[in-house]
Amino acid sequence: MQNFQNMKILTLDDCEYLTHIPDVSGLQNLEKFSFDGCHNLITIHNSIGRLNKLERLSAYDCRELKHFPPLGLASLKELNLSECESLDSFPELLCKMAHIKVIDLSYTSIGEIPFLFQNLSELDELSIVFSNLTELSLSHCNLSDECFQIVLKWCVNVEELVFTNNNFKIIPECVSEFHHLKRLYLAGCTSLEEIRGIPPNLERLSAYKCNSLSSSSRRMLMSQVSCCFIYNI
Repeated sequence: MQNFQNMKILTLDDCEYLTHIPDVSGLQNLEKFSFDGCHNLITIHNSIGRLNKLERLSAYDCRELKHFPPLGLASLKELNLSECESLDSFPELLCKMAHIKVIDLSYTSIGEIPFLFQNLSELDELSIVFSNLTELSLSHCNLSDECFQIVLKWCVNVEELVFTNNNFKIIPECVSEFHHLKRLYLAGCTSLEEIRGIPPNLERLSAYKCNSLSSSSRRMLMSQVSCCFIYNI
């Protein structure tokens, strides 16, 4: 790789016989790296997660890829893992990705994203499609109101949501359109001030230690007691 140490863009798209991404530690000036459509790719060398100048990383439609190396890419702006249908876990984050704007995880097998958002302070776009997801837990993720709005876009069909111990202040009106949602857990959301909408078929709501909740929101919740079980408010 020494002959390519000044390379800034590397494209390996649609390489039918590519099964392994080798050691790329010699490509420290790389800014864009893609290997889209490499259907037989199975493994990726851990050095890909240490390319300090990398801004765009795309592994779109790598169908056989089951594991992605840990990422310590402080300069990364875009990560595309969409249609990696065998990928069942999000890469471990080794640093705070302060510049990342876009993450696409749609049509993967990823079912959980623990502690993702506390390291992604500038995220603007998150695309995720969970085909059979009925329960989603994002506890202790330091979710701000901005990130919370992003998450809610892909929770419309979920039956149980666990958002305990997060930092958002408002539950927006759009949750009143979540007709499948039956259980909502908000315990420990000490910054929560306002609940603007309640799912129509909600059966259980936990708001334990939501000490900042406004009196008007408390009254609205109590008025819904006939259609949902509210406790520890």
